Amino acid sequence: MFNSGGIESPGMDDPLDGAETSDSTEQDRYLAAMQDLTAAMAASGTSFRERVEPVLAVGREHLGFPNGHIAVVSGDEHEIVASSGLSSTITPGAKTPLSETYCRHTLDKAGIHIVTNASESMATDPAYERFGLQAYVGATLRADGSEYGTLCFVNDSEAIAEFSDWQRTLFEHLTQWVEAEIERELAVDTREQSQRLLEATFNSPETFIGILDADGNLIRANETALGFINADDEAIFGEPFWDTPWWNHDEAVASRCQDAVERATEGEMVRFEAEHIGADGQRISTAVVARPVAADGTVRKIIVEGTDITDLKRREEQMEFFNSILRHDILNGMTVIEARAETLADALGGTQATYAETILDWSRDIVDLTQKVRSVLNTMSDDGLTEAETIELAPVIEGAVNKAASMDEDCTLKTDIHEGVEVVADDLLDDVVGNILTNAVEHGGPGSTIEVTTERVGSVVRLHIADDGPGIPPAERDAIFEKGERGTESTGTGFGLYFVSVMVESYGGDIWVEDSDLDGSEFVVELPKE
Repeated sequence: MFNSGGIESPGMDDPLDGAETSDSTEQDRYLAAMQDLTAAMAASGTSFRERVEPVLAVGREHLGFPNGHIAVVSGDEHEIVASSGLSSTITPGAKTPLSETYCRHTLDKAGIHIVTNASESMATDPAYERFGLQAYVGATLRADGSEYGTLCFVNDSEAIAEFSDWQRTLFEHLTQWVEAEIERELAVDTREQSQRLLEATFNSPETFIGILDADGNLIRANETALGFINADDEAIFGEPFWDTPWWNHDEAVASRCQDAVERATEGEMVRFEAEHIGADGQRISTAVVARPVAADGTVRKIIVEGTDITDLKRREEQMEFFNSILRHDILNGMTVIEARAETLADALGGTQATYAETILDWSRDIVDLTQKVRSVLNTMSDDGLTEAETIELAPVIEGAVNKAASMDEDCTLKTDIHEGVEVVADDLLDDVVGNILTNAVEHGGPGSTIEVTTERVGSVVRLHIADDGPGIPPAERDAIFEKGERGTESTGTGFGLYFVSVMVESYGGDIWVEDSDLDGSEFVVELPKE
């Protein structure tokens, strides 16, 4: 048994065992070949080619071929990756269509494929016509459970006799050793790729990353984190993480960090938010995750990741500011206008009463829109989820259908809905369904037909609103739910379907558009059941 680089060759029958080889000369040749092969493997270099080419040279010498080479096969491409001998004609990097190579026959056969006299057996073969090789011996190479390519020895000028038993055994040893080297190379490539990926992730300019030992002491940090505090790594590595400059500007922040790290040492993944002050005085907010890394049930390391959420916090503050304006200034003012307009409409007559009614209608529309905008703002800041409750779906649909029917007397609305079905939503579900139905009536044209149906699908209820209108092209279906988007014929703000999308998502549901059986569009609203 022989080995190289710690890789042991699989066992196989030795042709010298017993009395199978009687000719002492053949025995000597085999022993000499194995000695040379072992020496070549022991002296192999670091790269794949440096390791395999000396072995190919040994095989070439003892098998009696001017050239030995390894080829990788991908699809119909045959590429030489290592070669010994005939360097002017067979060189690494040379590519040939597989259909024009001797190797295509090798890949179709099990074991060793031998061509002793190609001029007789392959005279019309495309491979012989292109290369004119007189003799060939090859075997399929497999690595990582799949076909890799071939190991080949060729003679460009002379035919050969049949292989002897010891030559076959030598060739099999060569094949197995080359396969082991390919496996080794693939493993190295995989490790290197993984390492590059890990390093790229670790050195992300968007994330602060620190690695702690099991006691919570800092042992490594990425350049992004070090650059923020302009720290000398030698000065902070080995220190308790909560005592480092990222935290020591504020005792409460440092205490929060220490608590998170101590919990992580017990195996818990901890999330918290914190503010940091950089070396230049820059103040940022971060979302921090302390993640334990365990082996054999014991925490060995702790990875701490901090993501800059300063802009997110600023947007949340802005939304809260605008929400406050809507709630206290606009909504309160419009409520006063609405009340006064209602009083005037009751007190006045004729044209003046009509004007007052117009003011009242517009006031109610603005109040309704303001409430919807507030709902979207609350939902986007995660406040809207807390108000979700169970809503019976049928009355919501019936109310929205009646309102939509009043918009067009010639419109036909058909319903087939389940009674007693409750979904997770809030009191704005009326507006959600109403917006979709209103949209169907507006865009369906006079006398359109709209069908409203429901179906139970596992843990959700699907509401289908189909029409026979002009439809919505597939390329535009996602865009209609985006902020400010509206159809080319619409005179609205483009807020309605955006509001619908945001609210449905806040309920934990989904909404999409597809073709309807009525040859128009079909809105599908998926809502979780109670």
